[in-house]
Amino acid sequence: MSIFLLIAVFFWGLSYIAIKVVLKYLTPIEMIAARFVLGGVTLLIIIWYKHLSLAIKGQIKYLLLSAVILFLHFWVMATGMETTTATNTAWILTTAPIFIAILSFFVLKEPFGRFQIMGVFLATIGVVFLVSKGDLGSLDWISSTGDWIVLGSCVTWAFYTIVTRKLTKALNPLVGTFWMITISAAVIVPYSLLRSGRDAYYMMNTDGIVALVFLGVGCLAISFWSWSEGLSKRPAGEVGVYLYLEPLFTMAGATILIKEAITVWLILGAFFIVAGVYVSEKFGLAKPIEPAV
Repeated sequence: MSIFLLIAVFFWGLSYIAIKVVLKYLTPIEMIAARFVLGGVTLLIIIWYKHLSLAIKGQIKYLLLSAVILFLHFWVMATGMETTTATNTAWILTTAPIFIAILSFFVLKEPFGRFQIMGVFLATIGVVFLVSKGDLGSLDWISSTGDWIVLGSCVTWAFYTIVTRKLTKALNPLVGTFWMITISAAVIVPYSLLRSGRDAYYMMNTDGIVALVFLGVGCLAISFWSWSEGLSKRPAGEVGVYLYLEPLFTMAGATILIKEAITVWLILGAFFIVAGVYVSEKFGLAKPIEPAV
């Protein structure tokens, strides 16, 4: 068992709960701006501690594009979470590898066989159970805006993964992540301050401040450090099981900390989503990747 991978998954699992807390005080853009500042500074300290080079090695084009997509991903996810639960978000985002496989088929011409199709079918059933809460006879669940927006963030993460494939070969993951959030912060932070000012941050209660620091320092910096350390010590094929623990941490934390209910439809939805992703990963070509912090 890797303590580094467990630390990363623990942070990522609780990140959705922290986002729900922060969204009580800040807009998605205000939250993302603060996260990027906190995460960027912490990553810079880690990079200095590990004596890593900040050289971008001619990857500026991919860094710029990745920075834009990464911001869009965070913004779409946070916007969806304004009207859905942390637990639903965690389970829905588990479907990201399937969207990556679909996008790889269209963009990179990678195979998409019957096991991927089966995985999509099973995961779709799971998402419908989550969104509808079992009321399949009513069409009201189709208007469950937050859940569908969060599902859309799986698409943005798929684009991010495809675009950053070359970056991960040229740059250390910590260095690449630092530059992406720094580039985004250079635009988003001034925009947020001009649009909203600093008053929103001053008016936050203790729970919001703690959650925001947890998101920026823990979920965006320390977790990526732990994940990269864990990957360096474990075969890539063994890390997928750790990602399945992430929504379980979310579900347990959300029940205890923000009193989200666990329903039979949540359990059924989670089962079908995990089954769909497992089939795609085990028998197809969709591979587990680090989640959307």
